[in-house]
Amino acid sequence: MTAYIHIRTLSEGHSDSINSLAFSRCGRYLASGSDDKCVIIWRLDDGSILYRLLLDSSVTVVFWHPTLRDTVIIGCEDGNLCQLRHLRIDDFSRKDFDLGADGPVHCLEYDTDTGCFALGIGHHVYVAHESRESSGLGVSFKVPQPSEELTGDNPKPVRARGLHFHKKGTTSMLIVSYLHHGVIAWDVQRMTCLWRIWPRDAPLIGSSAVSPEIKALIVQTMHKGLFMYLIGGSRPSRGFIVPGRPNEKCRPLQVRFLEGGSKVICGSNTGEVRMWDTSSGEVFQNLPHGGMFHMKIPLCFQGHNSYIAAASSQKGQNSYIQIWRAKTGGRFFVRVFFTTLIGNDSSGTSSSETANSMIRMWRIFRVCNLSFTRACILKHSN
Repeated sequence: MTAYIHIRTLSEGHSDSINSLAFSRCGRYLASGSDDKCVIIWRLDDGSILYRLLLDSSVTVVFWHPTLRDTVIIGCEDGNLCQLRHLRIDDFSRKDFDLGADGPVHCLEYDTDTGCFALGIGHHVYVAHESRESSGLGVSFKVPQPSEELTGDNPKPVRARGLHFHKKGTTSMLIVSYLHHGVIAWDVQRMTCLWRIWPRDAPLIGSSAVSPEIKALIVQTMHKGLFMYLIGGSRPSRGFIVPGRPNEKCRPLQVRFLEGGSKVICGSNTGEVRMWDTSSGEVFQNLPHGGMFHMKIPLCFQGHNSYIAAASSQKGQNSYIQIWRAKTGGRFFVRVFFTTLIGNDSSGTSSSETANSMIRMWRIFRVCNLSFTRACILKHSN
């Protein structure tokens, strides 16, 4: 049994809402981008700040390059894109890209097979080939705009909320989740629509994710919770209810698969991060966070350890990041179960301290129960 326990809070770094998080491939660093126009590289072992970079606009996307070591891609509200490479204790190199695109950078994905980036910028999705020699990007083409037949007589602005590359046989596809236009799988070579998903009664998509085996797609809708689809399917195979406050303004929340696709995790606007079992749909664990909104939940897998990070939003100077680490084992799971069950009590005692007290009481009860059972057996035997 795998459960997650809180290990660290990163604070005193950002002074405004944190929009994006990304773990390094080695699992030693965490990059965060914020409305305060800063990108921060954190050390996970002690929570210290390794770098702080001030940009000209709010940072909307941070993306750790999956194949280039010590390289972070940064997207901004003004549409600018830059790359940080060769991160060292005392130095790093920076390269800015001009794609000629207008609008904020909404999302970004990389295809390790073709060396291409997919970028949701403004009202368009771009596919750009990466040049290893010049460490640059060149826009190859724009992805076609989705048709408006499903949005009725009131055209909606096109905005990508999730990008995923997938190869099936000889066909390379780019799966794009749109805010108002559902999910479309585009043939990358022909730029034709292969299949489309239109979430019924829930057209507003906040984010999406694909399972590690690329067998399932899950979308976070801002009104109806989470819906999971088989790749290529048009009907949801399962739904998950995301906790929320009544009459609360709808917000995009990041959703992710973890543990090989056996779990689904998503933030909320109630101060917790919720994890479900994908096969049963039941809640597996609640991670208390305390933030008003959780915009990004990146995952990092390193050996037998997996990490989860969630950032607060609309906290201003009090913005922070919570980090949890996976542990296995029955006794640990009992501790996490009690911690998740009781949360923080009103007396100010931390949930961890209260959970440990309950565990001690449970052990005493178990010993007393065994003693009582043995006494009854001896009495009846006599």
